Amino acid sequence: MKLSSDRILTTHVGSLPRPADLLAFLEARETGSGFDDAAFETRLVAAVHEVVAKQVAAGIDSVCDGEQSKISYTFYVRHRLSGISAFHGGTTDKPPQTAAHRDLLDHPDFMERLNQARGGTSWFSRAAVPCCTGPVAYRDRRPLETDLKNLADACAATKPVEAFMNAASPGVLTKFVPDRYYRDEDAYVEALANALKEEYEAIVKAGFILQIDAPDLGSARHNQYQHLSDDAFLRIADRNIAALNHATANIPPEAMRMHLCWGNYEGPHTHDIPLAKIFDPASGRVRRACRSKRPIRGTRMSGKICAARKSPTTRSSFPGSSTRRPISSSIRG
Repeated sequence: MKLSSDRILTTHVGSLPRPADLLAFLEARETGSGFDDAAFETRLVAAVHEVVAKQVAAGIDSVCDGEQSKISYTFYVRHRLSGISAFHGGTTDKPPQTAAHRDLLDHPDFMERLNQARGGTSWFSRAAVPCCTGPVAYRDRRPLETDLKNLADACAATKPVEAFMNAASPGVLTKFVPDRYYRDEDAYVEALANALKEEYEAIVKAGFILQIDAPDLGSARHNQYQHLSDDAFLRIADRNIAALNHATANIPPEAMRMHLCWGNYEGPHTHDIPLAKIFDPASGRVRRACRSKRPIRGTRMSGKICAARKSPTTRSSFPGSSTRRPISSSIRG
């Protein structure tokens, strides 16, 4: 991962707007309605070239493919891992763990307005929700190889300073791809780590920085694990970091970075766990750099915390901010 003592290098979290026609392809693939694989592949190549070129033109140093091939940063695993199938949610079905944000539950009137404006705030209300229904393993590398080739070709044409590729953490998948097979979260996390190890290593082998998206270390505290104490949640964070360390054991720290956040949704964020509490678990071996994304009001305090903590000299932290509403509820899981 590139660092500089001469100027501030620029990057971003990964997901960028999909063109409307590409998003229509992605939705069709998820629902199984009239999906044209050849036409999708052709449009995807162009979309990746376009989005990489726009990043370079805007002055972004560390670019990515904008996750153009993915309907979300978590749901995409259904097309790569065995044991993951689509579950059609219904009015009487509920996820095994709550997906509601605690801060929104404190304001039912605001939550109702969100439901009316956006057709609901829960990912579980989608027509086809990925769920674990069998043993997890890496089944199909073709989507991954397509992503790697498209990004490599786009970078060859635009020559950015460096490029990274996103991959979901085992921990975040326990929320967005709920388990209906293992019935044991520790076992499920272990299986996911063993499977995702192949994807992580392939990204680095292709010459890209691996970015692991791990909101499970931040936002999961006030939704998925809101019923637990901070100490109990931190034990889960330690478990998830241990799983990541296992999955990235063959990858040098300088080839990785990790993204953690407290959720990019419209809300007061009054129950976000403080960065000070999760800084130490998140400073584990897993990455060279940690990108922390908070609502803009928290950025100054995050900087103070990072400055006060002693982080290994081989690692860097860089805060980000979220000041806009999400592009689409279907894009960021």
